Amino acid sequence: MSEKELLYGIIAIVLQFLSGSIMYSYIFARMLRIDLSKVRDGNPGSSNLWRAAGWKFGVVALALDYLKGVFPLGIFVANGLVTNNYLISIAALAGIAGHAFSPMLKFKGGKAIATTFGAWSVLTKWEAPMLMGTIFTIFSIVKPKTNQYEDAVRYILGLMALLVYVIVKSIYIKDGYLLLLYAGNFTIALYKHKEDLKRAYVRTPAVSSNSDNVDNNEHDN
Repeated sequence: MSEKELLYGIIAIVLQFLSGSIMYSYIFARMLRIDLSKVRDGNPGSSNLWRAAGWKFGVVALALDYLKGVFPLGIFVANGLVTNNYLISIAALAGIAGHAFSPMLKFKGGKAIATTFGAWSVLTKWEAPMLMGTIFTIFSIVKPKTNQYEDAVRYILGLMALLVYVIVKSIYIKDGYLLLLYAGNFTIALYKHKEDLKRAYVRTPAVSSNSDNVDNNEHDN
């Protein structure tokens, strides 16, 4: 790797973080005088904007969140300015981190799900996004109505399925740059969803216990 490519790589990393840190849903919500912190789980992302302002604003914000995971990194890659896959992986991860820890919101950003799809598109084209999207679709079919805790579980399951792809792909290409992106992505995802995952874990036995109590009461009667 030349010094010139390293310089371009550093520029791409910084710009990708800045791109990721632009919170479009928050901007739209402010324009519409909507406080996203009071919507569902308070996440300043496109899903909550969709709930609060309707599908039109939601779709636009979702598309922008995806695209900021792709650009400007995709331009550097397409023009051959950055060809080192490890630099590309770090830059892609920077976009995810930018959304998750946005300076716009005092480093308290969103959950970066749409941006994650964009980041993986740069390195794997349609493969990784298609895999995660399939997992999300299956989950949605099995359970159409979900709460924020189940959404967190769905996302983590999608990332766990992605791990299988990453391992197989890494063995096939004999390189570990996808593992680098995955490790950073999964760490950020766990951190941003940790409270929802804890509550999802706590809620499961509680539901089971309540069901047992109902059954016992029916037997007693």
